[in-house]
Amino acid sequence: MFEFVQNNKTVIQVILGAVALTFVGFGVSSYTGATDDPYLVKVGSTKIYKRDLDRALEGQSSDPATRQAMLENMIRRELLLADARDHGGTISPDQLRKFIAAIPIFQENGQFSPDRYSEFLKSRYPSAEAFEAEISRDLLVRSQLDSVAGTQFVPDVIVNHVAALLGEGRELQALLIKPSDFAAEVKTDDAAIKAFYDANAKRFRSAEQVKLDYVLLSQDAVAQGIKISDADVQKYYDQHKADLAGEQRRASHILLAVDKSAKPEQKAKIKAEAEAILKDVRANPAKFAEIAKAKSQDPGSAEKGGDLGFNARGVMVKPFDDAVFAMRPGQISDLVETEYGFHIIKLDEVKSQTLDQVKGAIIDKLQKQKAAALFREQSDKLNEVSYQQADSLKGVVEALKLEVKHSGWIQRNQPAQDDLLGNTKLLQAVFSDDVLKKKHNSEVVDVGGGRLVVARVADHQPERQLPIAEVRDQIKGELIARDGAKLADKKGQALLAELKAGKNIDAQQWTPAQTVSRRAPSLPQADMRAVFAVGAAKLPGFAGVRHDTGEYVIYRVNKVIAAPAISDAERAQLGGQLGQVSADGQLGAYLKTLREKYPVTAGKQSLSDSN
Repeated sequence: MFEFVQNNKTVIQVILGAVALTFVGFGVSSYTGATDDPYLVKVGSTKIYKRDLDRALEGQSSDPATRQAMLENMIRRELLLADARDHGGTISPDQLRKFIAAIPIFQENGQFSPDRYSEFLKSRYPSAEAFEAEISRDLLVRSQLDSVAGTQFVPDVIVNHVAALLGEGRELQALLIKPSDFAAEVKTDDAAIKAFYDANAKRFRSAEQVKLDYVLLSQDAVAQGIKISDADVQKYYDQHKADLAGEQRRASHILLAVDKSAKPEQKAKIKAEAEAILKDVRANPAKFAEIAKAKSQDPGSAEKGGDLGFNARGVMVKPFDDAVFAMRPGQISDLVETEYGFHIIKLDEVKSQTLDQVKGAIIDKLQKQKAAALFREQSDKLNEVSYQQADSLKGVVEALKLEVKHSGWIQRNQPAQDDLLGNTKLLQAVFSDDVLKKKHNSEVVDVGGGRLVVARVADHQPERQLPIAEVRDQIKGELIARDGAKLADKKGQALLAELKAGKNIDAQQWTPAQTVSRRAPSLPQADMRAVFAVGAAKLPGFAGVRHDTGEYVIYRVNKVIAAPAISDAERAQLGGQLGQVSADGQLGAYLKTLREKYPVTAGKQSLSDSN
């Protein structure tokens, strides 16, 4: 409802992003090395090295902007850690143990698994101590963030005031003044056109360009030409039926929930209730849905008679999943215990895809498998023939049964829009001396997507100055756009002054009335600001805006529409967002203070240096 409040890119989003990244092991203190090593930057007494940054970026794009952003995140993290430590911040062994035990990748059947934890450490860390030290630092950062930038309380009076401002609307009409309206007043005679042409002569040059004849060898096309027999399709289906059929099962359940903190006697009581319900549904299977509506404590499915819809294997928690995929349609399970409580499950239906439904996909897969070897063979042939018979494409056409295609004009420095003829490697090849001047076939160019191209130049046009006759209409249009915009602006401002003085208001060609509000802005940002700057004391009011297109628009504001009442949920949402904005401001100020307290100094190493 108030999405625009969230459109600001806040400091806290950057910081939280950094914290999330550091969780997978983006440490600094473990990699400081010898003190005389060159470093990227020093935060207080902690040095950040390029190898730290490289480790943080593992698996990510490493363009300069990404590297700089990651370095900034690492700096912020070290600032927060330094301040936390100076104020005695620590993470207790018990806090650390509970946090690690709660990480889902280290759990099996809802419980911490030492084996999974050990496997993770073997692949990522030299020891458990190194990982736990990293997690401790991460928790310190999170704790510091929570203490500084927790959600701030915003009084209801402020929330209500902001809601009133944001929800307020305007009824308005518009008057558009366009540069083209002044075409008759703009000088576009021969003298004006020549003056513009002479002043901008470099703009009116045609780049060097060529037309191409070319052949395309495509792995997809090779695959389409391969015939797959029904016997091959059946064989593949039989061998991969489990994956291809995509079996799904539709089940219904009745859940009696058990709180994780329930005492044994409480759990036993709930289990007894579940057993009584199980006895009832087995005696009256047709009433399963009715009993589920009355007894199930799963709010998501109870009102639907316990129906969970179709699900593939592995979607549900393991004990539930195992039970469902071991049942027959119509069967009712024994009690199944999961982390949520006790379930009574009925398997309603099993569905899977037939051979006819997956036949097309199987043929496509088999064609591609068989095409790989044939494509390599044909690409070798393409290389051989196009080189040996370099003065013509006739040889490759006959050898590989390919069709010669023809391009339009293609510029050297302005690639075509499509990914084939605009391919950089292809353009480099066709504008090379061997192809352009010696009239040879190009080398075989891999343009991606399993496609190979051989091209030759069919026509060539060197760079040249375009005669004025060819660009006359273009220049005329530019003159009208440029000088017409000036006239539109002049007229617009003069008319706006008249309207504000109360003159000729109803004589204008206003558009039909429309309503706009800050909640749902339907005008450009500058226009919205101008419209809402119009005072409500004297209406109609007027505002004018000059657009980058050269158009000048005048808005007539007829009414100010009070904001509608907001619901309690909307008020809570807006209050939370305003609180976050307040927290962001506090965090920004806090980080600025930290940079003064713990100087951030650049080292001798740069982002592009090798380690």
